[in-house]
Amino acid sequence: MRLALIIGSLGSFFNLYQLQALYPQLADRFGTTATEAGWLNMAALLGMMLTAPVTGAATKHANPKAVLVLGFLALAALNSVIAFTTSQPLLLALRIGQGIVIPFLLTATMNLVSTKPGSLVSLYVVGTIGGSTLSRLYPAWAADALGWEQAFTSSAALMVASAVAIGLLPAYGQPEPAAQGEQRSSSFTYARRALADGSLRVAYLAGFALLFTQSAVFTALGIRLAAAPYSWNSSQIGMVYLACLPALFFVLSAGWLRRYVGEAAIAGSLIVLVWVGLGIVGGTGTSVIVGVALFAVGTYMFQTVTTSLLSRSRLVPAGVATGFYLSFYYLGGAMGASLGAYAFEAWDWGGVIGCVAVSQALVLCLVLRGRRRSAA
Repeated sequence: MRLALIIGSLGSFFNLYQLQALYPQLADRFGTTATEAGWLNMAALLGMMLTAPVTGAATKHANPKAVLVLGFLALAALNSVIAFTTSQPLLLALRIGQGIVIPFLLTATMNLVSTKPGSLVSLYVVGTIGGSTLSRLYPAWAADALGWEQAFTSSAALMVASAVAIGLLPAYGQPEPAAQGEQRSSSFTYARRALADGSLRVAYLAGFALLFTQSAVFTALGIRLAAAPYSWNSSQIGMVYLACLPALFFVLSAGWLRRYVGEAAIAGSLIVLVWVGLGIVGGTGTSVIVGVALFAVGTYMFQTVTTSLLSRSRLVPAGVATGFYLSFYYLGGAMGASLGAYAFEAWDWGGVIGCVAVSQALVLCLVLRGRRRSAA
């Protein structure tokens, strides 16, 4: 089951950020502007936002193994079409299609996590870090070394390999039998339960702010490094995201840290770390690498906090709670990618920082307001 969890989370995220380091290729192949690059990066996140709320209910009684195999095959087909398209509108539609498929894989994976949340949450986040890093690094390297078509046909081959690997694993995570009368539970009933839990509401809002921040920064960073005075190619931009990998060590130690430090203190410290990283990443040379590393540690460690809240929910099944969380999470990512690119084109890096600051301030106000209402 652990291997299936790693393949599921890593393979899903491998498809999510494929275009973030490809701005030079996008400009050459499609004539893409900086703002349009933001929309293309936003597209997969938009697809996820649209389908995430229903995937929990849709997959609650499905076999996770079957969902993962079918999902990876669908992603392989989409990558194959991306390889040969020269139309930017079609590329946008295909990216939305990837986003529609990914929540089914993530929800099936999260259903596995819910069986042993204490030991599997960190492993799930490790998969998301590895997948996110490879999502930015591999297409960038392959597009420069092999060409656009080969980069995405090889990505399709990796998705087929993931489906085969999952299919060859022994049976695991059998679907829950529906409880008597549960068949009548509607999506509205699930939504009402999911939104009634105060801890889940905090997780939803935190997830929105988390991916808004990450998408805005990483989308704008790729565009910034492709422009003067850097003028980096896609491979060089993709290599920057390797600085995210040290976050793996800290994520794996998150369970140990939570034994001695409260989650509120951890969350506050991580927010400070994120802003330290943002301050450094705005510099030049090696400071960009250091800033990305600190920023990644802060954001990915924060993800373990929100994922832990989801896995402890008792009002709704973990898969359903995850579906609604992913909807907020990827709404934040979609808005962050598009607004971050626009802010950079309009006001340079300072505009990106201001955009992130405003979004986090608004989310903090909503969280505080919700807590006051709960206490009243």
